[in-house]
Amino acid sequence: MSKKSKSKDGKSIRSQSRRLRDAMIWLTRGFSLEDPRKRYPDFYLSPQQSYVLSVVKEAGSINPGMVARRLGLEKSHLTKIVNSLIELGAIKKKTDTEDRRRQLLTLTSKGKAIFKELDKASIESYSRLMELIPEDERESVIHATEVMLKALYSTKKK
Repeated sequence: MSKKSKSKDGKSIRSQSRRLRDAMIWLTRGFSLEDPRKRYPDFYLSPQQSYVLSVVKEAGSINPGMVARRLGLEKSHLTKIVNSLIELGAIKKKTDTEDRRRQLLTLTSKGKAIFKELDKASIESYSRLMELIPEDERESVIHATEVMLKALYSTKKK
């Protein structure tokens, strides 16, 4: 590649990066304005509580350190979130039978019910969004999001 085309490609990438950044900022702001308390006043978890609940649900049983690593949270911050979920009755701690020094997090029956409601509310919200995207563009939007997610996680590994 010639010096001139490298320079042009660099400018193009910077221009595209600005457009992507601006779009992601506005997309994130849009989602944060979609406050679930407006639609579900009797049901609310913070996004971080929801993420922790989802990780525990997915794993079935998981130690807090793994949850912290998966979500990129400090252990002290995770402890506050876990304690709030325990207080809510959504998760419980139990001793790991293989290593009695470790604690494991699991969902309670209330936690499973909360997750089910959370999942339902999330799908309803995304369904309303998908209805506003032209049908012939929906798969492209999903694909682009998956590609961005893959790229994001590949940069975190480096």
